Amino acid sequence: MELQNVRLLDPETKREVAKVYKLSWSEVNDGVSIVLHQPELQSSELGNTWRLVHDRFLCQSICVSTPVRFAANDLTLHSDAGPMTLRDVDAWIEPCNPSMIGSSTRATIECLPTGQPTDRGFRIEVVRDRSGLAPVTMWTLETGDTALPCSALAQYSDVMAMLGNEATFSGMMRWCIEPDGWWVDLSTSRFDQVDLARLFQRLPHQLTGNASLRFRRGMIRPGKTVDVIAELRAKEGLVGTSLLASMQRDLGMTIQTDITSSRPVPYDHLAMQFQIFGAKMTLDGICRTEHGYEGLPAGVVFIADGYSMVQARELEMPAIELAKAVAPSHSVLVPMSEQTTPLMQWLLPPSRSLPRDPSHSPPPRIQTTQTFSGGPTISEP
Repeated sequence: MELQNVRLLDPETKREVAKVYKLSWSEVNDGVSIVLHQPELQSSELGNTWRLVHDRFLCQSICVSTPVRFAANDLTLHSDAGPMTLRDVDAWIEPCNPSMIGSSTRATIECLPTGQPTDRGFRIEVVRDRSGLAPVTMWTLETGDTALPCSALAQYSDVMAMLGNEATFSGMMRWCIEPDGWWVDLSTSRFDQVDLARLFQRLPHQLTGNASLRFRRGMIRPGKTVDVIAELRAKEGLVGTSLLASMQRDLGMTIQTDITSSRPVPYDHLAMQFQIFGAKMTLDGICRTEHGYEGLPAGVVFIADGYSMVQARELEMPAIELAKAVAPSHSVLVPMSEQTTPLMQWLLPPSRSLPRDPSHSPPPRIQTTQTFSGGPTISEP
């Protein structure tokens, strides 16, 4: 079967999800071969693309026992930052264990961004495991030496958009969707060319510069487990005095520069290692690991003109202090605990503190009692 000028549209919004100039479908060797000519995807609609692959190919019977292979000469991904073209696209969907039909299905794609100097591209593997009580989906992304532009996913993921148009990802990332939640493992991952001004755009403090973020460990289970060791390095930027004051007040760092002025302070290098394990966080300045600054004392976080601006020597604190350091001055205290977590998913803290109005003071507390038959007396305020 051969189709030409194929367009996939969102059934509700009618937005274009993908289009293919020509699609050829054939059955060969007890499997299915699909050849795509000039396929194009919209970054903003990658969610719909993923649901199509996941629901139609990984979860339904079409690929539970029959392998399917895709091939494309060029795949173009459109985003606001411009198109990204992938070449030598090869993908296949097949049972993980043919002897146990229906137990699990694996989808794999290998390709290479156009213009990359290396011949080795990146690889994405998705496994839908049905061997347990409930199905589990596991993602694995391996890039090798290939740097993937984060901007291609900016319209799909707000996190990627916050990193800036020039940010890239390399290394390995694993992401699992389970019946009771999800987790992501960023160990050995690296983000480069991160725009700190873009990252801090919605925060009340100023920090600019070109940064890299490298993870040695990076297991994150929202609401359950955090085990992260990472290094943040940046150069030639500005740091706001309000952020320096927060670093001193909330994180316990030593500030060795004037922060009485409202003007941001220029810096040459920023280098810091942070470790988050459970509810505890450790911060350590590592500027002396930068080339040419080996003579600096341990614990230096910021350097300006060859001198230390900020120091943090293996500081230990509750991890929640990081949120306090970047919070605006009008933020309010929120009672977070294991018992209140379900409630906080529904309640939003106020965006700003409101002044007290004596004319709208709460009514006086009145003590009342109620007696229930067969039970004790209960007092209610």
